[in-house]
Amino acid sequence: MQRLGATPGDRVAALALNSDVLFRALFAIPWVGAVVVPLNTRWSVPELSRALEDCDTTILLVDENFLNEASRLKASNERLKVVYIGAGECPSGFLDYRRLVAAASPVPEHQGSGDELFCVLYTGGTTGHPKGVMLSHTNLFVASQFWLSTCHFSSETKYLHIAGFFHIVATVPAIAVMMVGGSHVIEPKFDPVPTMRAIQESKANFATFVPVMINMMLQHPDFDRYDLTSMRQCVYGGSPIPDALIDRMIEKLPTWQFIQGYGQTESSGILTNLPWHSHFGQGSACKRKATGLPVYGVNLKIVDPEGKEVEPNEQGEIVVCGLNVMRGYWGNEEATKATIRDGWLHTGDAARMDNEGFITVVDRIKDMIVTGGENVFSIEVENAVAAHPAVSQCAVIGVPHPKWGESVHAVVVLRAMMSATEEELIDHCRPLIANYKCPRSVEFVSEMPMSAAGKIVKGPLRERHWRNQPRRVS
Repeated sequence: MQRLGATPGDRVAALALNSDVLFRALFAIPWVGAVVVPLNTRWSVPELSRALEDCDTTILLVDENFLNEASRLKASNERLKVVYIGAGECPSGFLDYRRLVAAASPVPEHQGSGDELFCVLYTGGTTGHPKGVMLSHTNLFVASQFWLSTCHFSSETKYLHIAGFFHIVATVPAIAVMMVGGSHVIEPKFDPVPTMRAIQESKANFATFVPVMINMMLQHPDFDRYDLTSMRQCVYGGSPIPDALIDRMIEKLPTWQFIQGYGQTESSGILTNLPWHSHFGQGSACKRKATGLPVYGVNLKIVDPEGKEVEPNEQGEIVVCGLNVMRGYWGNEEATKATIRDGWLHTGDAARMDNEGFITVVDRIKDMIVTGGENVFSIEVENAVAAHPAVSQCAVIGVPHPKWGESVHAVVVLRAMMSATEEELIDHCRPLIANYKCPRSVEFVSEMPMSAAGKIVKGPLRERHWRNQPRRVS
């Protein structure tokens, strides 16, 4: 990194699937005081380009899976140095990671402070573009303690990494397991058969999944061919597990215990956990529909719009304070001030806390969709759809989906004398935004419900889809 010109505070980006090389880079980059910027591997080239420009990154690590994207990024940014960390020969025009390492000498660790940045992780943006969440060394150290107190990692832990390292749910466990001398099993990405094979061969005993991944494994025709009994605990998040899936998990995965985790990148990850034993019981003793209890050390409360803490069982917004709260959004002081007010991080999630301290997230104050564990901000999709010449107005909402929790649904008013089909609008979005953000369905209407101020009111659009659901989030 230093030979490439990286100095303390410089950002070094990575666009690669999980690998041992990428794992080492996550620690090597901060070792010299630089800042890790792992990019979402599902993003489109325009989204990747905006992130690199936003945080002024001049070094990009890339593997064999993203050579086309890297070439396009390099062509549009003459300052960008692309380092190849993938398998096989280094492509022409890129720098060879292995040659760089072979020619380098060990360097002492940068002696900085806990307030210095460890990474910038990009999340969806309510203003139309992803925002870079600045997380310090202290942020991630404290968040690692939360994971240790919740999951009780030890030197016997064999953690299976499935989520991409651009996710906070992958970054923090990597650090926490390292802190206690555990070991890591690294899979490039989730795929049912390779994941089950990895569990069987490595005897992994801890992992993090979203429910749709568990369901995909259970429903795979080869499920019974693999021995998954080494797995002891699994954190799941992104959506609650339906009762029918829990019953199937108990039957088919008897050694697994599941912990529901809730958090967000801005809080350095996990805020609450729902222990496995709380998924069972009679009446109020069964907390299966809850989100969980605050993890040890987290300082959170539920407040009304004026910031006053609400009474038990009343709905309000979850706010968080403490050393786990981000330093802010990179280069976006306005968004930082809107999110962190009087020292409290406003999550944008509406919830209730019962008399026993269990929190249940019931709705979202921010305009966001969670589909298959991925966050999608509606305005990003609306901007893409609205770029089609036939679209006059567009509103994007999340609708219930049996597999993904929520599905991205676009409601569209077409311009007079113009036409477009559902397929045309979806195809139009593909080169502009990541595939998981693209609408899965499009509804054409003659007019939108409007407020007195002339803004689209999404409540009525959501109502007919969520009317019979127990809560308005997945």
